Amino acid sequence: MLERLPSAINLFRLIEARPALLDLMAMILSHAPTLADALSMRADLLDGLIDASALKPVGSLDVLVKRLTHPDPAADYELRLDWIRAQVGEIRFALGAQIVTGASDPHAVSRGYARLAEAAVQVAASATIAQFEKVHGVVPGGELVILALGRLGGMELTHASDLDLIYLFTGDFSVESDGAKSLGGTQYFNRLAQRVTAALSVPTAAGPLYEVDTRLRPQGNQGPLVVTLDAFERYQREDAWTWEHMALARARPVFGSVAAREAVAAIIRAELERPRDEAALRTDAAKMRGDMAEHKPPKSELDVKLATGGLVDLEFAIHVAQLSRNTGFDPDLAKAIAALGFSPQIAAAHRLLSSFLVTMRLVAPDLEPPAATTRALVASACGCDDWDALLAALDEARQSVSALYDATLAGKE
Repeated sequence: MLERLPSAINLFRLIEARPALLDLMAMILSHAPTLADALSMRADLLDGLIDASALKPVGSLDVLVKRLTHPDPAADYELRLDWIRAQVGEIRFALGAQIVTGASDPHAVSRGYARLAEAAVQVAASATIAQFEKVHGVVPGGELVILALGRLGGMELTHASDLDLIYLFTGDFSVESDGAKSLGGTQYFNRLAQRVTAALSVPTAAGPLYEVDTRLRPQGNQGPLVVTLDAFERYQREDAWTWEHMALARARPVFGSVAAREAVAAIIRAELERPRDEAALRTDAAKMRGDMAEHKPPKSELDVKLATGGLVDLEFAIHVAQLSRNTGFDPDLAKAIAALGFSPQIAAAHRLLSSFLVTMRLVAPDLEPPAATTRALVASACGCDDWDALLAALDEARQSVSALYDATLAGKE
């Protein structure tokens, strides 16, 4: 960290003026390698912690959108992207510090990460569209819509989460844009979506932003990056696999006009609520989970995402229950659990497993047991007295999830 500074004197003066920063810096460097790496690249991230509000929950989506928008309306495109990266880096670092210091619950931080990412998508997409329209104009009657899935769709991100996105567009694909360099509708929106992906993922002088995963789009990597709403609806109705409908249960429009978002939401709702063969659904889900376990086994016993009775098993149980019962659809898993009438033990298991995952992504990204002093931090963040109590609680939570998973896939929940 010191080696990367032009001069360390300002940092030492800052610490001299605010001794509490030294304690905070030592805590971060000692317990959170993910944050320590960020600090080694950008020592100025400490500046963002001077204000006590940095250790409070982040604001609403609208507040974050305003902060991520460059204050100078005349700023060029590259400056806007740098600004987004600088602001996201500072807020994401502060969110991680909230967990390390015990200032916020990991569940609240996870939702803060998600709001921040959604704000970044909105601001980066808006800036990219404005830049793109200068050259290619607009497609009359058409607009880009961005659909979030996975953890972003469910509003529960970790520090390291990528963004699962699907790009769609409204209007007639055969209509051409009205700019100096006119493009047909399909080509226009495919190029635009590529630019938006780059705006969100390509590192700039201000650093990286997010990894973007678009493999959940119709036909996966074999299909076009962007399709019309009509093509999306037809694919979901006629060609989508069971796992794609399960993924659709966490889909949520995060960019586009109100009308466009409502149109996409209506397509998703109609597809999720259609009658289906329950036996085939359970057979498909069991096979998919088995294939996943074979090709992507848990990294360790502490991998509460992939291990037996972990978060993936819980998601499978939730989605199979939603699709078989035709109810309880909500991308927010906590709300879905409540809507499905699952037991309080399952709600508690979801919260504990999620809190543990969010915390471990910061302090032990390799998912190996952390150092003894860090174990106390993890236990406290998860609401347990000590590490042994935490392990016992995790074991109990996974047993509850395993029982639910087995019962749901057997049709006996």
